[in-house]
Amino acid sequence: MSGSRPSASGLTTSTIPCCTCGAPILPNGSNQCGPCLATVDIGSIIRRGPGGSDLTIHQCRKCRRFDRSGEGRHYARLDEESPGLMAVLLKNIPALSSGRKGGSSALKRAGVDAVKVLDSTFIWTEPNSMRQRVAVTVKADIDDVSIQQRVKVEFVVRWRECPDCTRESRQRTWQAIVQLRQRRDDSRRGLLVLELAIAKNGDVRRDILSVQTKRNGFDFYFPSLDKARHFVNYLQGVAPMRTKTTQSLVSADSKNNTANIKHTLNCDMVPLCRDDLIVVERKARGVGGLSGRLCLVLRVSSVVHLVDASPARDAEVSTRFADMHSDAYWRGGEDKSYRLFLSPKRLARFVVLDVELCDGGARSGKDGGGAGAAKFALADVEVARESDFGVTDETFRCVTHLGHLLNVGDVVLGYDLVSTVLSGTAESSSEGSFNSNFVMPDVVLVRKIRGDASSSSVAGSGEPIAACEDESKLKKKGGRARSAASKKRDRRNRKEQQKQRRLAEAASRMGLDTDGNVDAGDEEDYFLDGDAFARAARERAGAEIG
Repeated sequence: MSGSRPSASGLTTSTIPCCTCGAPILPNGSNQCGPCLATVDIGSIIRRGPGGSDLTIHQCRKCRRFDRSGEGRHYARLDEESPGLMAVLLKNIPALSSGRKGGSSALKRAGVDAVKVLDSTFIWTEPNSMRQRVAVTVKADIDDVSIQQRVKVEFVVRWRECPDCTRESRQRTWQAIVQLRQRRDDSRRGLLVLELAIAKNGDVRRDILSVQTKRNGFDFYFPSLDKARHFVNYLQGVAPMRTKTTQSLVSADSKNNTANIKHTLNCDMVPLCRDDLIVVERKARGVGGLSGRLCLVLRVSSVVHLVDASPARDAEVSTRFADMHSDAYWRGGEDKSYRLFLSPKRLARFVVLDVELCDGGARSGKDGGGAGAAKFALADVEVARESDFGVTDETFRCVTHLGHLLNVGDVVLGYDLVSTVLSGTAESSSEGSFNSNFVMPDVVLVRKIRGDASSSSVAGSGEPIAACEDESKLKKKGGRARSAASKKRDRRNRKEQQKQRRLAEAASRMGLDTDGNVDAGDEEDYFLDGDAFARAARERAGAEIG
């Protein structure tokens, strides 16, 4: 029964009865009231997948990435109950995506013009149920009338291998290799720093297919060139190096215009480590006023931070620091301009007897390149060898940049240039390398020992190696005589076991899976021997790096 209702403007509008319940309402396209329109089940349309099946989302069983496109082409790594996973789930609902097949036709058959998502939240499910449940609040327009409903939607998670894992499991092929090298035989601390940096970053080592150890470094294999370049960019921020990319053609198909190309990225690290004592030639460029002097490697990051090993008493401390980039090292003639004089294996212990700050006192500056603010001070220090302390009266005086740290009675590590015996080649090469005003110091102080420090952290791992060799000799005693072929076979098996054990240790430090993606190389000659490897690794990581 129709009637009239006064409006706010004083005019009367006609009302009609609802075709379902008979309540008087204003005329609309469906001739139904709001409560009757709310009985329309929009959830049955939203929960319907393509062809009336269940809603499905695909996940790779191996890498745990979700199919973002719905067609198995693009997979993304998404966390549980994350906004990215919610966006992928809503995108896989045909009723909410106008471009999906079957979505718009189902809405038109139900008389729904448009559906808008207002809110969506996750509903907790058992992790092993292979289900994803969400609660979606939608707003739909039915014959010019808007209604709002909250719908619970369930997705079935099904396994589907991603293209990357399919290619890896079928052929185990690689498209790019990163050859990381540090051409240095007396120390491996630079490679150890990179191992610890890779272990801290899970995103960097995620795309590594396999690893091989070589004499002076590692070989990392990647499925694509882009992932290899991303890995190299990360390494360049950890250590100074130069990179070179080459490629080789494996096969080509002229009919389909396709080719299989292998890419090789050579990364040569600057063969300098922390606490190295180097000679900077007079012709060297890019190190400020440190040319023609004896310098100490203060720290190694993306650049090499240098400090003058023998500054003058009246020198300005700000001019005694310099940053050397990798380009300056390689263009300057490598070891011809920046030659290693003494390595940290030659460090000795000294006891501080007297400290006198030079003119100018302390200065707040930056330690060689803006890595962080620190205070430095030039000081005239008198020291004596710890081994001779209380035995002889021989003392040494030197000028060092550690004046802000040293006090009387402290124990410091330094290079004893008085008693150090150099080879004839090293002495002849040093002649003519320094400036005319340079004076060779007797002692170069490197760093202060904090806490309980032992000489084993300085001398390296020679004692554990000797202990292992003695232990192996003891085990051999008392056995019966064996043939030469048997001894050769045992040595070969023992060498292979040691190679695999060292490789597993290196991979575990980098956070890699030693079961599937690490292989032993033919030139593996990198780590220590015997059971002393674990102790030596901890000593190098704790004492040599930090």
